[in-house]
Amino acid sequence: MKSYIPLIMASLVIGCSSSESDNSNQLNTETQQDTSAQQSDSSDADNSADSNMNNDSSSTDDSTDQDSGGTNDSDDTVDRGVYFPQSLAVASPFSDSSDEQDRQYTYRALESRGPASPTYFWATRRINALLSGETPLRDVFRVGSFYRNSSNADCFGPQVSYQGHPDASSSATSAGTLPTGDLGLWLASASNGNACAVAQTNAQLRAVRERSRMALMTLASMVSAAIDDGTGLPAEGSSIDLTSQMNSKGLADISFNSATIELASGVWQYSVSLAYTVSGSDYDITMSMMHTPGTDAVNYTGLLNFTVEGEVGVLGIEFPGGNCSQNDRTLVGSLAYERSGEQMSLQSRSATNCGHGVASVFNSDQQVDVDNKYHATDNPDGWSENFAIFGANFNLTSLAGDYAYVWQAGVNDSNSRILNIGFNDASLENGEAHFGYGTDIDETNGLVQGFICNWAGPGNNHTLQDYTQRQFFEFDSSTNVYLGTEHRANIEYAPTNSCDYDGSGTFIFDIDASGVLGDIASESASEVFNTDLWSPTDPSLTVAESVLARGLSVPVVPFSWPSNE
Repeated sequence: MKSYIPLIMASLVIGCSSSESDNSNQLNTETQQDTSAQQSDSSDADNSADSNMNNDSSSTDDSTDQDSGGTNDSDDTVDRGVYFPQSLAVASPFSDSSDEQDRQYTYRALESRGPASPTYFWATRRINALLSGETPLRDVFRVGSFYRNSSNADCFGPQVSYQGHPDASSSATSAGTLPTGDLGLWLASASNGNACAVAQTNAQLRAVRERSRMALMTLASMVSAAIDDGTGLPAEGSSIDLTSQMNSKGLADISFNSATIELASGVWQYSVSLAYTVSGSDYDITMSMMHTPGTDAVNYTGLLNFTVEGEVGVLGIEFPGGNCSQNDRTLVGSLAYERSGEQMSLQSRSATNCGHGVASVFNSDQQVDVDNKYHATDNPDGWSENFAIFGANFNLTSLAGDYAYVWQAGVNDSNSRILNIGFNDASLENGEAHFGYGTDIDETNGLVQGFICNWAGPGNNHTLQDYTQRQFFEFDSSTNVYLGTEHRANIEYAPTNSCDYDGSGTFIFDIDASGVLGDIASESASEVFNTDLWSPTDPSLTVAESVLARGLSVPVVPFSWPSNE
């Protein structure tokens, strides 16, 4: 494998409902499998037929706006970019939004390789359209974006039934079904044709993308509101109140409690508090951002925070998970960013906290606090479910760079899950992925540490073994997918503590995830099953060191990874 520019991310999921819709029936949940993977990210288009949307018949389609991902903006937008982070978004580098773009316009110099119209550029254009005042907030605001939850691609961690498990302590526990999400890259490809690692990356980042994009769009609309109605932005040492202007935008079921912009010591401070009314009950959503401009619109640093109240049992606003003892939940998120010319560095964090009115959710850096762990008695409003960290350091023209995504489904889990992905060159044409496990997320450095073959089966052991699941992927321009074939992957293993099965017992497991045991020849108790997982070739190196030796790098992010906090 040639030397490559890497990309690191953790286990992810494809969701294919319209990302613009706040129709609760279209929201993904953590436990769902992606059953509509044949759809692409083109499903992110505005669905004006949804009567539950904050939409307007005069909606402007921003797909005809011809700017290249926010780097060639009009003079007016560049001026406004001094007050607001230009070309900032969160998206998978694999994700394509061709159907959202003007096909006559080229969105990246390397269009013939990798995604023709990367979703990152699509997202920044939509934010810029709010910033410039070209698109009214009422036409694109989707409160459902804040309530996105991750799901798993159909190739990643499917339910797998088994009989005669060799690690079972008795016959009573020797048969059963392994739950979703725990088996990693089980099949080489998702049903949409993408390599499983690619499908997971696109899917998991979709929820992160939608939440942060809607927050940035809402805050960007405050700039255009202040300028376009003649109020103007505040002078140094002063602030402006835009609550009435935001309420005048006519967003369905939304009432703004406050909306302000302040300029203090050269730092722009945005703050919004709104109530979302569902069946007569109000759920608070807050957004704040501190933005520090550099010498011009392409040099800046800043931090976005948001909190979103939801409730289990209320359709459309649920944050799932079984650790919190109450139905009230609050999603908390942060996005730290730093841009230097054409180089962008990000760290996004999100988690579900138990209860409403949660306190101390951000650390001293104002990022979501990974150490603020839920305990029913000692810390009842800490994070209880689905903590995720996305780190990225990349070029804004090619999207080539270093990426990492780490997540942990429950506060009491022993390990985080990590997917490291590396590209062979800046075209994003091909590369390889490594999926595995790491330490508890409060100690992660963004790099896979090993593998656990029996996470939830009988007699399971969570001691990390010196393996990862490795998969090579390559972009096929004729089908617009990243192919990942079995003969170029090391992903197969038996879900036992040893990762193998010697063929001497009665063990059978659903290798092809068909839902039927024994439907293929290899699903036989007499068949030996040896692991095909990837392992370091140099015994003097750890798994993490060996992954780095293959050319991958952990991104340098604003502030630091939890291991250095």
